[in-house]
Amino acid sequence: MSTSIPLTHSGLPPGPKGTLLGGSIRQFRAGLLNFLLETAREYGPLASFRIGPKRVFLASGHDLIEQVLVTDAKHYIKHFGARAFKPVLGNGLVTSEGAFWHRQRKLVQPAFLKARVQSYVPAMVELTNQMLNAWTSGKRVQIDFEFEALTSKIALKTLFDLDDHGDRERFDGVLKLAFDLMNARLRRIIKLPLWVPTPANLRLQMAIAELDRTVQGFIASGRSRHHHGNDLLSRLLLAQHEDGRLMSDRQLRDEAMTLYLAGHETTALTLAWSWYLLSQHRRVEEKLVSEWQRVLRGVAPTAQHLQRLPYTAAVIAESMRLFPPVYVIGREATTELELGGYRVKPGYTVLMSQWVNHRDQIFFPDPEEFRPERWQDGLAKRLPKFAYFPFGGGQRICVGSTFALIEATIILAAVGQHYQFTVDPDAVIDIKPQITLLPANGIPATLECRSRI
Repeated sequence: MSTSIPLTHSGLPPGPKGTLLGGSIRQFRAGLLNFLLETAREYGPLASFRIGPKRVFLASGHDLIEQVLVTDAKHYIKHFGARAFKPVLGNGLVTSEGAFWHRQRKLVQPAFLKARVQSYVPAMVELTNQMLNAWTSGKRVQIDFEFEALTSKIALKTLFDLDDHGDRERFDGVLKLAFDLMNARLRRIIKLPLWVPTPANLRLQMAIAELDRTVQGFIASGRSRHHHGNDLLSRLLLAQHEDGRLMSDRQLRDEAMTLYLAGHETTALTLAWSWYLLSQHRRVEEKLVSEWQRVLRGVAPTAQHLQRLPYTAAVIAESMRLFPPVYVIGREATTELELGGYRVKPGYTVLMSQWVNHRDQIFFPDPEEFRPERWQDGLAKRLPKFAYFPFGGGQRICVGSTFALIEATIILAAVGQHYQFTVDPDAVIDIKPQITLLPANGIPATLECRSRI
């Protein structure tokens, strides 16, 4: 990696001349996580570099992150990487801006209130038990695949009241294809407009059209019901703007796509990385099993058990610290701003990385160690804002954070009472940072039936 150039204070300069990357976009992509971490550790709370023609700041100071996400939030929009996924996600909560975003957030938020999310726990348990019934001791599995499939089923059940296995597999397959094509598009130096009929563009347009047909079918089915159910789509169909208007089918489509993606992948990755970490730290796993023995006594977890599982919550928090499913977020300035004594011009991007901040030795001693106990003495309340922010922060904090944490706790406890995982000793477990923090080659493991709790 070429020599980085630190920022130096002198009034409000536009930033340093030169780049941290020496113009190597490929180098940035190849070692993204290390690049972000090394840059923050070497050059402090604010550094600057270019990605091609784009000026980018990396803010790792928790006060600077708060300034971007809270104090100056109205002067930033989602950065170019997030906006690139609009062809798939549409104008949902992740990609929309301004007054439209505020109206949509206000409509969607009640569907994710804690009491309503807790009403989905029986469905979470039922679908987890179906997975467990298909497992046997000695079976070889891919941990990440198993939990992605499970949380996908839960998302489709709680979002659309959908049980059909074929619909789920078809929907997941087309969605994965669309995102693979979008990721490939983002990696290209020259990006032709989507209307240019290249083979890749045509495949992407066909995938998006199939997604639209599928989701519009779910919406039409929801509208035709005589009685609305407990699923999120039913709640959104009834949600009204202040003037009494309902969401349009297009709005419903965009929010449904966004909530489905956000509603299952975060939890799936949290569970996959949690079980990987537990397989490498049997002492922690033994302590976790002890909590389940004491609190659950072999029964399936319920919403009433959640407050009585503090070590389970600590394991999940520590897993999300070490392997945050969303590892970097970005904002683009819409007007000239000041950040850390430097001028942020319109169009400049500010990146903020959970991967970086969750490894700050000031707040997390021995940051690379998996140590759930660090969360048991009120650490979360003592930390400054944005020292730990797995769900983002400010007004755009993830609307489904409560759903994700409840779901992860319920599934971890339900599965862990029956099985433990032994990761293949020859497996190379690597990380693939895309939109989320994926295991590059999966996490292969063997199931071992746990002695009856």
